[in-house]
Amino acid sequence: MDLSDESLANWMTKIRHDLHRHPELADHEFDTTRTIKRILTDNNIKVLDYAGKTGVLAEIGTGSGPYVALRADIDALPLDETSGVDYTSETAGVMHACGHDFHTASLLGAALLLKDQEASFNGTIRLLFEPGEERHTGAKEMIKNGALENISAIAGFHNMPNLPVGTLGLKSGKLMASNDNFDVEIKGVGSHAAIPEKSTDPIVTLAQLITALQTIRSRNISPSDSLVLTVGAVSAGHTYNVIPDSASFKGTIRAYSSDDRDLAKKRFYELVDQITQAYNQKAVIGWDKGPGSVDNDEQVTELLKQALQDTVKIVPATMSNADDDFAEYEEVVPGFYGFLGSNGPADLHHSDFVCDDRGLIYGAKFHLTAATAMLQAVNDGKLARRDQ
Repeated sequence: MDLSDESLANWMTKIRHDLHRHPELADHEFDTTRTIKRILTDNNIKVLDYAGKTGVLAEIGTGSGPYVALRADIDALPLDETSGVDYTSETAGVMHACGHDFHTASLLGAALLLKDQEASFNGTIRLLFEPGEERHTGAKEMIKNGALENISAIAGFHNMPNLPVGTLGLKSGKLMASNDNFDVEIKGVGSHAAIPEKSTDPIVTLAQLITALQTIRSRNISPSDSLVLTVGAVSAGHTYNVIPDSASFKGTIRAYSSDDRDLAKKRFYELVDQITQAYNQKAVIGWDKGPGSVDNDEQVTELLKQALQDTVKIVPATMSNADDDFAEYEEVVPGFYGFLGSNGPADLHHSDFVCDDRGLIYGAKFHLTAATAMLQAVNDGKLARRDQ
């Protein structure tokens, strides 16, 4: 295959558009998994045995150490697409609104470039096509199934629609927030709306809680720290003249500090429990602990900053309160995660989200350059080797 920029970009664009037409939700990426395996196998790239029901591991290189890794996520979101592109989703209620099709196509393009240079590698590059990122299951599952075994360093990127094509947002240290989701049911006693004294009204309690929970940020967390608590959904009652038996709300907490994260959870439980008790009610709290903060290794970040400066325009990355389970990998091995410009008209997770296909070639070259730089640094003793 012709690996010129134009030819490779066209090849990746066709793959991305096909993936975009056939999106699959987290942990149900069966056709996506088959497509990735087929493309890799057709190009003589070794696909590893993997115990997960979806997702792909592959390797390029000598088949021995040292090892470095590249990662792309592959799942889509539960949204009806309104972008109007001619390759719009053909699956009702599902679309690639976060650009994981862009990530997947970029890593597949990089796989071809890496395969072309395979004879020159002193070591092995492992490719992680991760399922289930949107449900926070993918990275944990991949780690459990050996994806990071012997890996010395890992790199990846997320497309960023507010950055121009050919631009990489780069930052060492904390880049993206941790994520904890909550789901609370308040159990009271209903009554006729005209006889409220017969009730213990859960709607009044819910209203008090929504206001009180904001004091976690304003009166418990330092003003110099970043923490967001958002109630995103509220449910109570069904008509105008009945006080319901229960009410519920759900939302999310984002933080960069693990201490702030722990404190926010502690205060959340205290406020919910004590306020519901004060109104003679009970609360059932569901807590989904998501990934921690994406926390880029200083040494790997500096290495890739130097290596990539002739490939992309490097700009300081703006910290994001969004989360990414790439953080799970960085808790195990040194890593770097950046924001690659995709120049879209809408933000991530919007139904009219669109990536600029011109960014795909930069994605492929990011992976190529990052992999070769990390592998060389391990061989030179600049990064610690983990397979010995």
